[in-house]
Amino acid sequence: MFRRLGLESPGFLGTFAVPKRGDGTGPGPGEKLRESFEQLGGVYLAFAEFLWWRADLLGVDYLTALRQIRSTFPPVPRDTVAALLRRDLGSRGDELAREMEMEPVWSTLSRTAYLSHYKGIKIVVQVAREPVPESDLTEFETGIQYLGNPDVSAVTAPGILAEFRQWLRQAESCVTERSYLEVLARGKEKTLVDYPNLIPELTTNHVLCWPWVEGEPVSTLVRRGSVEAVTQVAVAVLEQYCSLSIVDAELPWDAMVMPVGGERLAVRRLNKPIAVPTSLVNVGMKYIAAVLEGRPSITVQMLLNLALGKSSGGLENALLALLSAIEPELKVALWFPESAASFESNWRALARLDMDRPLFLNCLHRNLIATGYWTAEAVAAGGTAVDTITEAHWPVVRRVLKLNAEQFLDPMVVTEWTVGLGLLGFGAIREANRLAEEVRDNSLSMEVDIGVSQQASPRSSRRNFGTTILIACLLITILATLRWEDALAQPAQSLMVIAAYAALVALFWVVGKTS
Repeated sequence: MFRRLGLESPGFLGTFAVPKRGDGTGPGPGEKLRESFEQLGGVYLAFAEFLWWRADLLGVDYLTALRQIRSTFPPVPRDTVAALLRRDLGSRGDELAREMEMEPVWSTLSRTAYLSHYKGIKIVVQVAREPVPESDLTEFETGIQYLGNPDVSAVTAPGILAEFRQWLRQAESCVTERSYLEVLARGKEKTLVDYPNLIPELTTNHVLCWPWVEGEPVSTLVRRGSVEAVTQVAVAVLEQYCSLSIVDAELPWDAMVMPVGGERLAVRRLNKPIAVPTSLVNVGMKYIAAVLEGRPSITVQMLLNLALGKSSGGLENALLALLSAIEPELKVALWFPESAASFESNWRALARLDMDRPLFLNCLHRNLIATGYWTAEAVAAGGTAVDTITEAHWPVVRRVLKLNAEQFLDPMVVTEWTVGLGLLGFGAIREANRLAEEVRDNSLSMEVDIGVSQQASPRSSRRNFGTTILIACLLITILATLRWEDALAQPAQSLMVIAAYAALVALFWVVGKTS
């Protein structure tokens, strides 16, 4: 198949030839790759989904072609699902089986779901498919090695195939998915996005049921030019990482909807959540903020910490050099958000260091790149050119601040957050961040001395105590504003926002002066 479509290795003599990029009359290389995966089917279709938005491995023409791939997987038969319902749920399962629709609402490589009715409401009944046999994966790994064209050979590297295995196996267990959804349900009032809310009496380790959400899919909204819908997706991506400590390794845009009459994005399914190590959540927030603020030195430092758990001067210099040498991927006749382009360049540069990268980090970049392409498509359909990732950043930061209010009684935590989160859009805050950055670069820590040493004079003690009181007052102002702002009407709401910004700038100044 790969040989017939011109995607095999060119051989020794072929390495001296100019790569064929298509003559404009037939399918280009990206279309050929898409066609080969569609014809091979099975695990190859899953691999194509794994490669969506993988800008670290493929060029823009391949990414554009692969997103058009038609991936269809035969569903778990309705009779099989009905038998499973009766076995696990008894009489309730029998009722669900009778009410179940004839055709599935979705069928992926790992899940099949049907719609049914329970107590007068429409619900999703989802079951897991049988895991991909090890023999099929071994056969795939042998066959994919024939994909030797230099443009795409990076996808066949052993590390990438091992990552694909991990990605594929991530969604096999209904038990894992159930545990994630139960945790999300406990904090549903605290999230900016709605997730499936399991119905306890209809949920087992083999069957997951939750209410169906009526709404318009993001895919439809984007094609109508809705940049606002993509901003909501960007909110979901950032909130998952910064607040929920997970990354959605699938992010299907047809499974995310804007409910009828609602303003919050709703996720209809979450099959591939990946946990983010707790110690790397704040590092990731600093990385995202550094990219959005255009701080390359902090960007590479945080990115290496995410990839390796550590950073060094040599690696930072090497990554900075790669970043400066990489030319932006050209999206012909397509407006592309600046932040998504930056994340794409960072990802491509990190890939050139040829080191193992954790799956959650690649999936985070994958999701950010996806929002970039969806934004570009919405703008091309008539939407306003807006950097959706930047727009989504502050709502997520504000929510995280609200949820972690009690931590801000510790001045060291205040310093960590104010330096790390990079609240955007305000010149005074940027200047304060720059000042704090210089302190950190000199390996100094900013802290407030709330004790009285033996050498401290009474005047110094009073000054330290006064500083502590001032910080406490500023924190109370900020947190009270975040807590009550939404409940106020105009113009009181605008005044509260102004007060919060003023208090935040003052907090930066005080912390900087006491360092």
